Amino acid sequence: MRVRLWLLLSLLASGISWLYMSRVLLPWEYCINVSHGTLKSQMGDLYPSWIGTRELLLRGRNPYGPEVSHEIQMAFYGHVIDQEYGKPGVAVVDEQRFAYPVYVVFLLAPTVRLSFSQLQAWTPLIFAMLTAVSVLLWLDVLRWRPPATAIVAMVLFVLSSPQVMQGLRLRQLGLLIGFLLAMGAWCISRNHLVAAGIILAIATLKPQMAVLPLAWFLVWSLGSWAKRWPLLAGFGITLAALAGMGEIILPGWPRDFVNGVLAYQQYSATTSPLSLILGTRISGELSGLVIIGLLALAWQNRHANAASREFVYTLVSSCIAATLVLRLLTPFNQVLLLLPAVIIVRDWDALPRAGRSAFAIIVAWPWVTSLVLLLLHPRLDSTNRLPLLPSAMVVLLPFVLLLLSTTRWSWTDERLPATD
Repeated sequence: MRVRLWLLLSLLASGISWLYMSRVLLPWEYCINVSHGTLKSQMGDLYPSWIGTRELLLRGRNPYGPEVSHEIQMAFYGHVIDQEYGKPGVAVVDEQRFAYPVYVVFLLAPTVRLSFSQLQAWTPLIFAMLTAVSVLLWLDVLRWRPPATAIVAMVLFVLSSPQVMQGLRLRQLGLLIGFLLAMGAWCISRNHLVAAGIILAIATLKPQMAVLPLAWFLVWSLGSWAKRWPLLAGFGITLAALAGMGEIILPGWPRDFVNGVLAYQQYSATTSPLSLILGTRISGELSGLVIIGLLALAWQNRHANAASREFVYTLVSSCIAATLVLRLLTPFNQVLLLLPAVIIVRDWDALPRAGRSAFAIIVAWPWVTSLVLLLLHPRLDSTNRLPLLPSAMVVLLPFVLLLLSTTRWSWTDERLPATD
């Protein structure tokens, strides 16, 4: 009965989330962005990468160059963006440039002959499927096999969360990176180390998301070099091949990519949760300490078996640390928190009551407030930010997961079944 109740609640949450998105959030975003003239059209996050891929492969144009950037900006804004950074009193506009490593074009190459409307239609379905599979992969990494009804409920809760909903709405490649990290961890847990290395190299498509989990995997590979060298070999060879093929189609691309990243840090409003709460100076120092502590933990646990408590604990720590200290404030980046969230659900009865209450409030908040907004019918032609209320507590989730993970880390056994 308890599992069936959670399934019913997950179905209700999914319905509320999709109704809220279609009847409140999307109409409001269209009004403030398009109707008010901020944007010419809402193209989503996939458009710059798709245009850059098409221009490079079909016309040989540099996707990082100003000509392609101007074409992207014309689609978003109807005019070219020409701005100076750091001028007091002047708002900085997102320049919507091609901002990925050039080898993202190999992923998007099959789509260059499609219309963008076709790509827009199919991408959310693909990303939703990959996110659902990610949940299954994390369950298997933990060797946890709850009833099928409970698994369906978890998948529905994840897909209807504001983090994943935003990623689907924007067609964000971050959801793909979350899947690749889950698949890479699963391959390691099953001792498919070459495959894991290949998959994790592809995950560098968004290096800011993958860097800390990758750091743990690579440090772990050094802990037992005789057994684990295929992981590092698969990663290194694949990354070198991707970068090399990128150099063939676009000589000198690393320089253009680095320049694009430096510019992105100036025109993008994205920051880290720690910076948002503590300010740039204090958060910068604290972030450095967190990363040093994470690397020390990784080195300490480098000999751990892939099926051990220590291995998963270090991976969880790297995922939580990434969402706290890196410029990953945008909600869809919290797909990195799937593994720690699944562990919290698994160990629910063993958690302190205050921790369970905090987690439940943060998780339930989006669906409760979405339902309230659906019932109240707020004005959608206003710049009032009330329609964003369901996402208001998203920033707190990494902190709560960090607290719960450090105060209670319970396993049925000290060690899961070995795979080495």
